[in-house]
Amino acid sequence: SSNMQYYTRQQLQGSAKYSPQTHVGNWNEDKMIQEVKLREFIARKESGALSSDQHAVRMRAALQSVPLTTVKPGGEHVYLGDVFQLLSCETNAVISANLADKDPRDPESHSVTCSQIAQPCARNTFSLVKYTPDQSHNTTFMSNFDKEELCYGQTVLIQINPVAQEHFDITQKPLFLTSSIVDTNHFSKVTNNQEVRLTPSTGYASAWKVVPLRAIHREVAEGEPVAAGAAVALKHCATNADLCCLGVNQKNDFGTEFEMCCYTAGSSGKRWKLHKEVLGKHDAQYDVEGGSPNHFVFITRNIAQ
Repeated sequence: SSNMQYYTRQQLQGSAKYSPQTHVGNWNEDKMIQEVKLREFIARKESGALSSDQHAVRMRAALQSVPLTTVKPGGEHVYLGDVFQLLSCETNAVISANLADKDPRDPESHSVTCSQIAQPCARNTFSLVKYTPDQSHNTTFMSNFDKEELCYGQTVLIQINPVAQEHFDITQKPLFLTSSIVDTNHFSKVTNNQEVRLTPSTGYASAWKVVPLRAIHREVAEGEPVAAGAAVALKHCATNADLCCLGVNQKNDFGTEFEMCCYTAGSSGKRWKLHKEVLGKHDAQYDVEGGSPNHFVFITRNIAQ
């Protein structure tokens, strides 16, 4: 009947409801709703559709152990096709992906941080792919290398290990480290510097160049193989900014990690030198070019053994 009172006056005023065991108001409907919710919960749990189950699956996929591999065992250089880690000299942490943290404007854009979980796993291992420019890109001044080793000055793409994408909610397209200039929509979450993320883009925004730490060595070293374990700088080709980890905390599903961005930290003169002296440390290699936040090391199988 349309005149049936389904709710008591207390319920209509926002008070706590009676339990279905108390036959007041719409107790029968409440009881049926609870039974339906229970059946739905059991069905979702059996199918693994609960949010907690999906989170556990994503964590297992991201943290599953993977080996560091090399195309040339015993070699002392970094080779195209190697599975490696990128270690930050400033924080002693490795670059890692958080594929569950998506950009709401672009579901195929994923967060990147620096993690102190150093054990090689799916989310913190990468490989190098040769950059192939499209027809619209002028390649007049781009150096071309035909060596199997990664060379200084060579333009490459940095791809996340596909094992990390073994989840139905994550794109199966290859994902590459990408950056772009700071604007009102794109900037790093904490420091507001140039954002670094993972996207399927293979354009110039995903192109990187490995260079020596000091500018006076860069022209001389161009074309020489990059030694595994040597500190290098990674320059973003489109913006000419260096890959950077300032040691600023950023929270995500894996805990508190360090923010990744593109920012050349050496523009402040002697700031980093003085900062090291305050900490009781001194590194002459940081005095001239860039700063320790811009220094990274390729950890390959040959040097990890």
